[in-house]
Amino acid sequence: MEKDKKYILRYAILDYIATLAAWQLFNIYRFYEVRSTVYFSSLNDFLMNTKAYLMSAGLPLFWLIIYFYFGYYAKPRQKNHTSDLLSTLFSTLAGSLIIFFVVIINDYPEQYTLYYRVFAGLFLIHFFCTWFVRFLQTSRLLNLHAGGKLGINVLIVGSGREANKLSRQMQQTRNGSAYVLKGFVRLGYEEQEVPDKEMLGGLEELKTIIDEQHIEALILATDQQDSDYTEGLLKKLYVYRLDILSTIHKQDLLFSNITLYSLPGVPLKHLIPVELKPWEQILKRSADILVSVLGLLVLSPLFLFLSLRIRLESAGPVLYRQERLGKDMKPFTILKFRTMYARSEPEGPLLSSLNDERITPFGRFMRRYRLDELPQLWNVLKSDMSLVGPRPERRYYMERIVERAPHYHLIYRVKPGITSLGMVKYGYADSVEKMVERLEYDLIYLKNQSLLMDLKILLFTFKPIALGKGI
Repeated sequence: MEKDKKYILRYAILDYIATLAAWQLFNIYRFYEVRSTVYFSSLNDFLMNTKAYLMSAGLPLFWLIIYFYFGYYAKPRQKNHTSDLLSTLFSTLAGSLIIFFVVIINDYPEQYTLYYRVFAGLFLIHFFCTWFVRFLQTSRLLNLHAGGKLGINVLIVGSGREANKLSRQMQQTRNGSAYVLKGFVRLGYEEQEVPDKEMLGGLEELKTIIDEQHIEALILATDQQDSDYTEGLLKKLYVYRLDILSTIHKQDLLFSNITLYSLPGVPLKHLIPVELKPWEQILKRSADILVSVLGLLVLSPLFLFLSLRIRLESAGPVLYRQERLGKDMKPFTILKFRTMYARSEPEGPLLSSLNDERITPFGRFMRRYRLDELPQLWNVLKSDMSLVGPRPERRYYMERIVERAPHYHLIYRVKPGITSLGMVKYGYADSVEKMVERLEYDLIYLKNQSLLMDLKILLFTFKPIALGKGI
């Protein structure tokens, strides 16, 4: 969202200024506190030496990386003073320890008792400078929330007793919530208990309402608690690829993932898979880059051999290029080594099968050991894909899968992968029906995302490849 980018930039600039000011204040404190050990005759000389200049240029960037790693810039419009305080406390402690042991620890070799005072000064000065600036910015943000001028635009899907109750709760906790209620969506069977002026339309008009009101999340608040009804309703909502939350019922207190935006806020449960934490996303992307770079370099002789072998066996390009849908349904060109004879789909998209006559003899060998997938390391490096994630499909098949399973839209919340839980547990699918069956494993993956889960999937991927059962 453009609003998020604006506030991420604003928080980052203010953090940069605060960290630069904190470092200068710390150096002033350090000069007077431990003057006998710094070997400078004046404060001006101490602050203007070459090392001080280099540190002043590099440290603010270091702190921005620390804050990013701790997830401070995620969801900037959902900040509050409590989360600011805790995030600043833990990130400052981590960053201060790194600076102390990497930069400062060798400055006082003969007076180790100074370490405690220096570290305390570094931590406290940096913490209070950073937190104070964040406090001012977040206070302004919360004032905009209270005035309804900024926040996450939401719709309540429902128009009965439960919807009216939720509306009153949101009004009462407006100062503690980032959600801005834009109106209600009518459900036909419910007796309306919300104001007519706030009723924006029915489910059949939802797409138009979302576009006109710039909606970012839907909150389900229905009087009907039947699970079959809720499932059917959710399938209609998944197609919009928005965050979907729901009010809390008694059974949810034991069996659902309930989240509070802040203590004064309204408790809601998520009805879509929760994304990886920011630090996990960073580590996952770092692993993708490292593995793809090493793979492309180390396997380059194998790439050359496979390319020559493909070219000698049959006419046509070495690489097979095809448009697939990635995260947020953005199209990208996937790369594979060609395993079929050229022009094998003269009449349109056609899934391959185990004994498909279009597959070349060497292509069949490559499929058995998944060698045809290796060029996708380039897609991973470009960030079109990840090592682990739901397999990407063509739009043609996506549209047919969605007809049978509308919740298929959920997989577009993450990057597609070279391998997946569906590939490990189910394998290749040669029909739309089998694709829908394999989807169940992809949904299990989405609900259990973790770096450990990714590692397990990668390890289990190697077994069928080693046995020649990759096809």
